[in-house]
Amino acid sequence: MHHIDIPSGELNEFDLPAICIVTGERQGVVFKPVNFSWYPRWIGFLALLNLLIAIIVASVMTKRVTGTLPFTEEAWSRWKRGQVIMAVSVLAAIALLILAFCLLASDAPEWQGLVALASSVAIPVLAWVFFLRGRGPKVRRIDPDNISLAIPNGPAAHAITGHFLAGLKSPARDDGESLDANEAPAHALCARHDDSVANQVCTRCGAFMCPRCENRVRRESLPLCPGCWELRGHTIAVQAKAPGLTLANSGLFMGVISVIPMCYAVHVVSLVLNTVSLVRNRHPDSPRIDRKKAIAGLALTGIGLLLTLGMRLYSGRW
Repeated sequence: MHHIDIPSGELNEFDLPAICIVTGERQGVVFKPVNFSWYPRWIGFLALLNLLIAIIVASVMTKRVTGTLPFTEEAWSRWKRGQVIMAVSVLAAIALLILAFCLLASDAPEWQGLVALASSVAIPVLAWVFFLRGRGPKVRRIDPDNISLAIPNGPAAHAITGHFLAGLKSPARDDGESLDANEAPAHALCARHDDSVANQVCTRCGAFMCPRCENRVRRESLPLCPGCWELRGHTIAVQAKAPGLTLANSGLFMGVISVIPMCYAVHVVSLVLNTVSLVRNRHPDSPRIDRKKAIAGLALTGIGLLLTLGMRLYSGRW
C-alpha cells in the first residue's frame, strides 16, 4: 500500500486527478462516493480496562470524512464486493463463536467446539486476504488539515501527490508571450476579460484566464476558472460540525456528571476526554473557550472524586 495525504475539503472530483487509485488507469475513470472514519488507536487499550469506557471515548473522538475518489467501474465493483463479503464473514464468525462456546459447554465432542472456534477466526482472515486486501483505500489518520490514506497503486499515489504541488510551478512569463505546459497558444486572451492576456489554463475545462480569474483552494493547488469554481461550490456540500458533539463539549458534559460520587466509569471517561481536549487546545491559536471547558471538566471531575473519597471515608467509620 502507498500513502497519500489529501488536504481537507479536497476529496472530490474538482481537486483530484482522474486516475484510478486501484489500477492506475486514466481511461474510464469515474468518481465514486466514499466514507471514512478514524479514531486514535490508543483507545483500544482502554478496552482492556473497561469496554464501556472505550466505546464512549471512541464514539466521541471518532472523526468522519465523506467525499469522492477516482475508480474504474471494475475496481469499484471489486472493492464494494469485498466489503460485503467481509461483513458477511464477520457475522458468520460471530455465529461460529457462539456455537463454539455452546459445544464446549455441552456434552458434544470437544473437537467440534474447537473446530468451530478455529473457523470463527479463520473465516474473516481468509475473507480479508482473498477479497479485500489491496482492493481499495484504507484510512490511516484524519486530522483537521489532512486525511491520510493508503491506496494500492504506486503510480496513482505519485500522480495525486504531484497534483497537489503542481500549482507551485510558474506557468507563464510576466510578459504574457507564452503560457504553461498545456501548450496554449501565445497571446491567448482571458475568456472573461478580452483586454487581458491569459497566463493560466483551467485544469478542468481548459478555459484561458488572467490573474483576476484564478481561483485556488490553496496556494499549491492548480487554478480553476470562475465557472468551474462556482460549479465546485454548488457540487461539494460543506458539512458543518455539530457543536454538541465536539470533544470540548463532550468532556464538559461528562465533567458535570462526574460530580455525582461513586460513578467510577464516568470519572475515568471524563478524565480522559478533558485531558485530551486540554492537550489538543494548548496552542495559543486554539479557541480559549475550549481550553476553559476542558479545565472546568477536570475541576468538576476532581470535585466528584473528592466527594467519592469523603463518602468512602465516612462509611468506613461506621
